[in-house]
Amino acid sequence: MRKSLFATAVAAAATAAVLLPTGPAASSPARPSATCAIDHFCLYENANGTGRRGSYMKGTDDVKRQGLRAARSAWNRTNQYWCVWSQDEYRGTKVIVQPNEGLKNLGGAYRSALPASSIRC
Repeated sequence: MRKSLFATAVAAAATAAVLLPTGPAASSPARPSATCAIDHFCLYENANGTGRRGSYMKGTDDVKRQGLRAARSAWNRTNQYWCVWSQDEYRGTKVIVQPNEGLKNLGGAYRSALPASSIRC
């Protein structure tokens, strides 16, 4: 009986050693801090969709109104182009985000956004 228990314990330990990973877990790609709703344009405070998020259907003249210092990535879930500017009130460097483009790092800090249906974009 004692040998049987010992053999079972050894077999269980060997099985566990084979099934358990031995190295560090592979890191998964960065995921957005929150899902961007369909028909919305979302701006994220940090690259790769991390940090605070602002969600828009009509745009904003200053992302600070939504609690963002500035936006460094965007996720366009609309069927139209969107423009983002490096300064508030639609001034400064402009970047255009394609319709349904998915997560895009903007390559800088951006402060205002409008859909292409707006005259300013």
